[in-house]
Amino acid sequence: MADQAGVANRPEDKGPAGVGAFLLNDLAPAFWTPELQSEESRWWPHVPFAFWLVAAARPRSLVELGTDRGVSYTAFCEAARRLELDARFFAVDNWLGDEDAGEEKTGNTRQKVFETFKAFHDRRYASFSQLVRADFDAAHDAFLDGSIDLLHIDGPQDYDAARAIYDLWKGKLSPRGVILLHGVRRAGENFGVGRLFGELAGGAPHFEFRHGDGLGLIATGPQPPESIAALCGLNEDRDAILRERFEFLGGRWQEREIAFSLMRQFDDDIAAMNPDDQRIRLPIHKRLAKSVQKTIDNPMRHFKKGNSEA
Repeated sequence: MADQAGVANRPEDKGPAGVGAFLLNDLAPAFWTPELQSEESRWWPHVPFAFWLVAAARPRSLVELGTDRGVSYTAFCEAARRLELDARFFAVDNWLGDEDAGEEKTGNTRQKVFETFKAFHDRRYASFSQLVRADFDAAHDAFLDGSIDLLHIDGPQDYDAARAIYDLWKGKLSPRGVILLHGVRRAGENFGVGRLFGELAGGAPHFEFRHGDGLGLIATGPQPPESIAALCGLNEDRDAILRERFEFLGGRWQEREIAFSLMRQFDDDIAAMNPDDQRIRLPIHKRLAKSVQKTIDNPMRHFKKGNSEA
């Protein structure tokens, strides 16, 4: 008899350390490699969970409020494409910038961010996904009440604005509805998403990741997907284990983003140098960039090389 992932019960599967546990297809999404990898984002630590969430909940309709460079939304779309879900996804953003990140709200830079992401998105996901360039209030009426299975809110971080967005959109959630709130662990007087999460979680099944600015999940509907109900029902010991493992998986992508950020800073520093210094520094930079790229693309390469020579 085969299990849900199509892996037959075999002797090596028995016991707490059964090899078959590592072969289950249910685990595969958490280990996928995202296609969008070089953009800056505070969302990188949660990309493995985004993959798993779409695979587990299989939303028929997903709406993201606040997309910017597209790291979280791309992860959702990538999972849907790999799984060939019959679904419609929508990214809602005005692409004018993120005040919390200190970015400009107008100008060619913001237009370039949108155009770059749109080009990436349209080549891969346009058959089931749509970018809606509008304010959250303006986009609201385009969606039917009770139609959204997964709503990701990643817009303004202050409490009043986040609360207003939730109050406006909550009627759009389906009986299977799940909300994701990013930034529930960000601290400071301008960050109130954690307070909103606490209010919503008090009366509904929920789960919280505490790493990477925090990510809160609330099952708002009366008929949540079975996997989401199970996630929200974990006891204290088990949810600590799950949080720890997803934090470990997300750490790879967070470290990768840090490496790319350092390389971009190095590029800017060299561009500001005089031509003589550039001639000296540029070859060093190229060698460093090549080494960093190889390491973040294949962190085990040195081990593999040493192993092959043994």
